Amino acid sequence: MKKFVLFSFALVAVGALSAQNFKVTYNANLGEGTMGAGAAAKAYWHAGAGELGPWENTVGNWGMDDGVGEMTESADDIWELTYDASTYWADAGYGGTVPPPHIGMVFRNEDGTLEGKNYGLSDIFAVWNDGTMSYDLDCDCVTIEEVVPQNINNTTSTVGSLNVAPMPFGNTANFNFTLETANNVVISVYNMMGAEVAQVFNGNLAAGVHTVAFDASDLISGNYIFRMQVGSEVAGGSIVKF
Repeated sequence: MKKFVLFSFALVAVGALSAQNFKVTYNANLGEGTMGAGAAAKAYWHAGAGELGPWENTVGNWGMDDGVGEMTESADDIWELTYDASTYWADAGYGGTVPPPHIGMVFRNEDGTLEGKNYGLSDIFAVWNDGTMSYDLDCDCVTIEEVVPQNINNTTSTVGSLNVAPMPFGNTANFNFTLETANNVVISVYNMMGAEVAQVFNGNLAAGVHTVAFDASDLISGNYIFRMQVGSEVAGGSIVKF
């Protein structure tokens, strides 16, 4: 018989998953164009999205230093922007599936006099892959990665430094935590309907730092909730399998 449970933290975890944040990273020294070698003081992401093609709905005002699509330089010539795929192209008229199946992009400086493009000076394209739950890109100068928050609710006095990695995870994940005192630990995973789909661990552990491996190869891609009981106290949160 499957176990169904209710969590006080479940609604918080589900609500946090309504936004779909992605981070686009551009290396101005790859691909072709005039943005690299420290030439650009600012970088903008000029990006279109669509269900049938990449330039159906476009965000960005070419040649204007107005903050729309402005990126942050995280290292020399490495530019990043985090965006919410559910809203980023909404004002441009996009109302399709999220994340958008097709994205087209070019990069520019603040006044549009410098450009960053694909090899051969063509536009850069990304296509959503349902199999990997990620974007396939045609240029090594760009990555687009989903930003998945841990959304961990831990108000226990017995557990510290609780996290699950990697996130999102594939067929394996690790529960990393510290126990203040020796205790019985039970870690379970549930689907979004509240049915238990895996018991990761059930046993006694000594005080100290621990890593518990989770074999998730039997789970389908999607969102899950984990529950960690230590003695009489409970922690938990949301996790995502790609």
